[in-house]
Amino acid sequence: MKNKALLVVLPVLLLAAGCSTSPEQPPKPVAKVVKPKQPLPPRPPAKKVVPPVAKKSVPSAGNATYAIDDAKTNFKVEPTLPSFRAEPLVPPVDAAPVPAPVAPEVPAFTVEEARIPSGTSPAVVALLTEADRNRTAGDLDAAVVSTERALRIDSRNPTLTYKLAQLRIKQNKPQQAEELAGKAALLAGGDLDLKRKSWMLIAEARRVQGNIEGAKEAKAKAESFFGR
Repeated sequence: MKNKALLVVLPVLLLAAGCSTSPEQPPKPVAKVVKPKQPLPPRPPAKKVVPPVAKKSVPSAGNATYAIDDAKTNFKVEPTLPSFRAEPLVPPVDAAPVPAPVAPEVPAFTVEEARIPSGTSPAVVALLTEADRNRTAGDLDAAVVSTERALRIDSRNPTLTYKLAQLRIKQNKPQQAEELAGKAALLAGGDLDLKRKSWMLIAEARRVQGNIEGAKEAKAKAESFFGR
């Protein structure tokens, strides 16, 4: 019952309250006063910043200092060390050359004379006598000519071949002397004395050519013959 009574009374009260209040007038617009802007005070000019310049310091006796300058200016570096003069390069001294080993000196081998065999033709004997005379006089070329003429008459005579080998060794033609002496040793046959002399001449010819080992072998070969 109470709720129903409130529902009836509440609208009446609201209506009465609305009638008692008078309508409000809208507020009048108020003009907005704008103050003029005052000009800003001028800014003071910017000060130019000058980079500090370091003062040059006087170098002491022990240490040296250098003035620091800005990058725009050229700077000069003063040397504190004493200047050295470049000396010319001296080529290295070559080591002393090592001498080549010298072969042991071998004494000359004795070249003996050969006798003219009996039964030799008088023409050959005359040519050999002339050859001996020219050789004694020092005319080796004439002696060779006479001996070669005798060989053309008797080409198989080992004594003539041996005598020509003697002349070649004296002419300092050891290679020809060795060949002729070898031929004389072959032609000698059973004449062991002429074989021995021929091999001794071969030993001397090889020694002159510098063939020391060959010379020793030829000497040993000559000593193997005992005919005299």
